[in-house]
Amino acid sequence: MIVTPARQEIDKSLLRKKKQKQYRSASQPVRLSTSFGASLRSTSQSCARIRLSSGKSDPWQSSISPFAASFLTALCFFFLILGTELPYRQLFPSRALHRLTIPGEIAMEQVEIRALRAETPVVMPGNSSMRTTLWEVPHQNYRIKDGERLSAVSQRYGITMSTLISYNHLETINSLNEGDVLLIPSIDGILYSVQKNETLDDIIRTREIDKTELIRYNPYIALEDQELVVTPGQEVFLPGASLSEEELRSRTGQLYIFPIQGRILTGYGNVKDSVTQIESFHNGIDIKGDTGDPVAASFDGTVISAGYNSSYGKFVVVDHRNGYQSLYAHLDTINVNRNDKVLQGEMIGRVGKSGYAPVTHLHFSLFKGKKSVDPLDYLH
Repeated sequence: MIVTPARQEIDKSLLRKKKQKQYRSASQPVRLSTSFGASLRSTSQSCARIRLSSGKSDPWQSSISPFAASFLTALCFFFLILGTELPYRQLFPSRALHRLTIPGEIAMEQVEIRALRAETPVVMPGNSSMRTTLWEVPHQNYRIKDGERLSAVSQRYGITMSTLISYNHLETINSLNEGDVLLIPSIDGILYSVQKNETLDDIIRTREIDKTELIRYNPYIALEDQELVVTPGQEVFLPGASLSEEELRSRTGQLYIFPIQGRILTGYGNVKDSVTQIESFHNGIDIKGDTGDPVAASFDGTVISAGYNSSYGKFVVVDHRNGYQSLYAHLDTINVNRNDKVLQGEMIGRVGKSGYAPVTHLHFSLFKGKKSVDPLDYLH
């Protein structure tokens, strides 16, 4: 076959166009949205450019067989398809994205969940007498052993008696029994009930408490107009604070003294009357004594009642200003009057058997508010 100059130009033109298509296909992706008809037209135009621009027929072209023409067309389609596929392979997501792992389940015990501070005072539904915990202090549980004293637990964990008593709402340490569970807080402090007309600033100032520490252990205090607000009766934890000496002595059983020394005839609780054999609730203790023995005030206070009752006979009631009151009954004589101030150990009367008293003795009761408590849990 004779290769003419025109044929050489055609070969060079095809080679240039082939390189240009490969370069475009590698640098600019062809949109897949191009229709097949448009691709076919583009292919036909590319193939048509093979003809000589002079308009003269090419001897070589005229001699191309139909098979060769089909092969050339297929070759053009091959380059077209090759140029549209390669760039789109670069659009697939990077393998780095497949390394992301989303846990299917989270262990909740490893997640610390804290409530946000309320913007308005929180009204808790349900029984108003139910204690609502608005403080949050880390603690651990401890089970009391047989014969173990609270002082030993205090020494073991390095937490004050005041903290253990207040944190566990112990009215008296004598009420602890084997198997009882104590909460041991991580820091010293007491639980305090907000009084009427008392603000958080009042508590901080009088107790000399660090405000930052107070907020840290009381995360549920309400916030109003950018001010922390507490309500009467709300219980807050006061870090670093301690019970007053009087309250501590009261709860450790070192506050009240026996009004007389003698044998306990009748204890506190349900008892059967020695005369009628009828069982009833006995709200105090009966202490054996001799007529005329002096009766001492169990603790400092004010006489709020003194007189005679058909059941109690001659009696005296003393208010101790800490929510407790004491009753002394069946007296032979009364040595104080109403509104008198008395000191612990001061004589307020003498033992007798006035009222309903088969034998000479002193009936002694201790009340917290309007409810009686077992005096033996407080006397020493």
